[in-house]
Amino acid sequence: MNKIIVYTHELVPGMRIAETILNEYGAIVVSEGTVLDENIIRKLNNIGVYRLQIFDEKVVEVETKDVFKKKYNEDVNKVKELIWSISNGMDFNNAKVNEVVDSVLNRSEERRDIIGCLNQIRSADEYTYSHSVNVSLLAMLIGKWMKLDDERVRLLVQAGLLHDIGKTKVPFEILNKPGKLTDEEFEEVKKHTVHGYRILEKVPHVHREILAVVLMHHEKEDGSGYPTGLTGEKLNLLTKIITVADIFDAMTSNRVYKGKETPFDVFKFMEEESIGKLSPVVVNVLLNNIASYYIGDKVKLNNGDIGEIVYINPRSVSKPIVKVDNKYIDLLVEKDAKIKEIIP
Repeated sequence: MNKIIVYTHELVPGMRIAETILNEYGAIVVSEGTVLDENIIRKLNNIGVYRLQIFDEKVVEVETKDVFKKKYNEDVNKVKELIWSISNGMDFNNAKVNEVVDSVLNRSEERRDIIGCLNQIRSADEYTYSHSVNVSLLAMLIGKWMKLDDERVRLLVQAGLLHDIGKTKVPFEILNKPGKLTDEEFEEVKKHTVHGYRILEKVPHVHREILAVVLMHHEKEDGSGYPTGLTGEKLNLLTKIITVADIFDAMTSNRVYKGKETPFDVFKFMEEESIGKLSPVVVNVLLNNIASYYIGDKVKLNNGDIGEIVYINPRSVSKPIVKVDNKYIDLLVEKDAKIKEIIP
């Protein structure tokens, strides 16, 4: 296929890049074959790329962020309707679940938008609904990165949407309590896995692996999870993926009882504190693929400085190199420096 050289100011969303672009630190900002969107074009301008090669082909239509966000909100509202109907004793609406599954799958190539969506500020009151959609989106990406077949990826999306369906049976005042739960309240929350299993086992044609995910997504590799204390060799791959996706989104979300953490805080947790708890294979796939999407992002450090992520250290993705003005800050070396927030 022919390649042509264009200036950056001539780029439009939908063009497909014909070379891999590195920043001054040698980190990949955009890989060859990537379809450009507004966010990628902005990053190319930010790092001073003035011209580049693109494939000489028809420009494909690329959804704007507003369109993506609109579809995302539609999916969240459908999940909200589903959860409310179950909470009020109505039958499980499998058709509505499949509508959201199809919507999520149709966006499988819009990875930057998906990752950006995971980082957006969301109302704590809407957490239950947006969390289900986010886990399904992230689980889909992990499944794609692990090169699972289409049928398995579809099961992952369904499992992500339904993994917390049992919370419809947990008292509202406990789920939305702004302070720390008592031991008794936490025991009530833990019952949501069994509640979810009981709801779905009565629904025709629900895949047995989805039932397993709903029941076991809080189990841990070392047997320290709940409800049964199973160890890693007894957990299926879909469950291990949903567990990692569930934790990632929970930690980066605003909750009624805590504020959100940055993705790099979560990367640090997964690198250091999840050892023995989460599948190392799934964690490594997530960290090795998702972190690079933050190269070029603006961040605020804990000392108030504003900088740009220019390099992700493959040995420690939670500690990137940040450029502040003309100074490079290696968070692996500067132990007191950390990313406080990512600036949209």
